Amino acid sequence: MPRSPARPPRQPNKSSNQSDTWVRTAAPHLWDSPSGRLDLKRFPPRNNATLQAWDAGDTWLLESLKTAERPAHVLLVNDSWGALLCGAQQQFSPAHSVAISLLTDSYLAGQAYQQNTAANTLKGAYSTLSPLEPLPQDIDHVLMKLPKSQSLLERQLAQLSRDLAPGTLLQVAAKSQLFTPGVRELFAQYCDSVEVSLIQRKHRLLTARIQTQPWPEHDFQTTWEELGLTLTQHAGVFARNQLDIGARFMIEVMEQHLPSHPTASKVADLGCGNGVLGLVYAKWYPDAQITWFDESTLAVASCQANIEQNLGASDHYQVLLDDCLSNVATSSFDRVLCNPPFHQEHAMTDHIAKQMIRDSRRVLKPGGELWLVANRHLPYYLILQKTFRLVEPVEQNGKFVVYRAV
Repeated sequence: MPRSPARPPRQPNKSSNQSDTWVRTAAPHLWDSPSGRLDLKRFPPRNNATLQAWDAGDTWLLESLKTAERPAHVLLVNDSWGALLCGAQQQFSPAHSVAISLLTDSYLAGQAYQQNTAANTLKGAYSTLSPLEPLPQDIDHVLMKLPKSQSLLERQLAQLSRDLAPGTLLQVAAKSQLFTPGVRELFAQYCDSVEVSLIQRKHRLLTARIQTQPWPEHDFQTTWEELGLTLTQHAGVFARNQLDIGARFMIEVMEQHLPSHPTASKVADLGCGNGVLGLVYAKWYPDAQITWFDESTLAVASCQANIEQNLGASDHYQVLLDDCLSNVATSSFDRVLCNPPFHQEHAMTDHIAKQMIRDSRRVLKPGGELWLVANRHLPYYLILQKTFRLVEPVEQNGKFVVYRAV
């Protein structure tokens, strides 16, 4: 389909039913958990926040932990905001000598753990592990929230099977519709004695025993050729098996229009995923200093591998784990490239894009540019107009629009 002339897309009315974790209580951050009342917020905290930092699955897992035999070492997997951590710490005081570890891919989750344990004056020790680290072998009880990515789920199950003792208790909570036949097959492959509960509060609880298996040979990475690049990607990273169509459109638009704009010496690829936007930019402008940013450990590892195999070692390139651009100095970049997400796990939300836009404005030098691609139906034009003095829809097609903001 030919590209249409650039013009501001129509902006939809904001829906009040974005997610079933959307709440309208006077205090959406107060949770009467099975372990007691907790004050929990997502990270970063936001004024007038309406998305809870817990769900019925967290409640069910903590109820199960309370009735189970006391573990010596409990592992919490995919605890997005620390609901399981705070509940477990509240349940097991330091006198109980129960070790708590968390397995997460998310930098934001780690920040949420610090925020919410401090808010609830919970002083018990815990350790945070990345997917690239081995698990402690003395773990004897695992509580898991089901991740959105099935490839990440399989990688996590393989890690549990490789590192933990056979027979280790695994309990998994998620909304009922997420326990698809494919998901159940994965648990049957890596676990014994798999039982799935009836539906309660729109959720199910899966209980199983881990069986020991060697790490699969394919190592949960995919590699493919695209745009003259060899792209490698870990499980769970966005657009794992092919180039995202939004990123593809942005690359086409930048290739056509960037030559008519001033050269940028310092460039950021924000929310980089496998790093494809910055990689292509580096091929076009080999003298540019490029920094890739993401909050996912596996995305950062994927991007680093792609830099090494496509660009080689250079002090012009670095990859950083960050909450958008929170730890970046003001007025430090000439250009920011961004393909923002509009989902956070299973919830639809625009707050990540809003933060990316605000952070981009702060870190850009005077006259610096943000290049951003988005689905046409999303209200980013209005958000950009409130943040930047000049917003230009560069090009659009039937699904996407590329903006330039100065």
